[in-house]
Amino acid sequence: MEIRPADFERDAEGVVTLLRDASPLIVLSREGWLHRARTIPERARQAAWVAVEEGSVVGNGWAFRSFFSDDATTAECTVMVARSHRRRGVGNALFEQVEEHLRTLGLPTALTSFEESEEGTRFAAAHGFREHRAEIISALDVRTIDEAPPPDVDIRPLTAIDPRLAYVVDLEATQDMPSTVPIDDIPYDEWVGHVLDYPQFAAAGSYVAFVDGRPAAVSLLIADEESGRSANMFTGTARAYRGRGLGIAVKLASIRWAKEHGITQMATRNDESNAPMLAINRRLGFHPAGRRVEWLREETASSPAPPAPAT
Repeated sequence: MEIRPADFERDAEGVVTLLRDASPLIVLSREGWLHRARTIPERARQAAWVAVEEGSVVGNGWAFRSFFSDDATTAECTVMVARSHRRRGVGNALFEQVEEHLRTLGLPTALTSFEESEEGTRFAAAHGFREHRAEIISALDVRTIDEAPPPDVDIRPLTAIDPRLAYVVDLEATQDMPSTVPIDDIPYDEWVGHVLDYPQFAAAGSYVAFVDGRPAAVSLLIADEESGRSANMFTGTARAYRGRGLGIAVKLASIRWAKEHGITQMATRNDESNAPMLAINRRLGFHPAGRRVEWLREETASSPAPPAPAT
């Protein structure tokens, strides 16, 4: 087995296979993963490695500085290992590289996240991480939904408006979401790269609700019509317009679009303390499909970061 720096073009297919295995509801293509890897800004100082055996990627390690805050004090890291190669030291070997990079970043905390499993939880706890927050993963069969958005709500697809209007709502709502890593700002050009330019972003299936001509709520969708799968990238409402059912309205618009375009499944994630959005999901028929957990470790100069949990 060889541990080497990741070559994005060469290793993309193998890493996507690992991610799909670790996150069964993920909507991800080779092009989508490459886009994500390449749009992490230079200030994040990202580094990545792969474990390769007989030409196949069997593990992946990653680390970078959180980048949506000028005062970021957290490094984000992960290690994934193929099920067939776990308990063989592959994760620890990868994290030796990740650990060295964490030292160069010199930040006081390290954060890792993974879809909760007995293996991942045990590994995280044994290596000094503690659970910090969690998100509920929910899934919906869109074919079961016949409800349309209320006719009196002004809802427009992203393709018919200035995308900056969606950006304004997205940024405000995102800043109010529970988050381990603070999000002070997302520059518009980086938002465009993250959202609009993402290969599987469905602009026609993403909607903004308006109140008196002002953008009030947004639903952003990624979709893979070939596999019939989709994921709600984000749904949020501007502070001044919450409690009016606009979040449900825009999400229903995305669900209707997905159903009309042959999509059968929609997945979403929400902080488990976000009662309003979880209530919206229950109201729409989403059912719990797992938990994505974040584990945090305090870093010290004398105690470098241990292996992150394999997912």
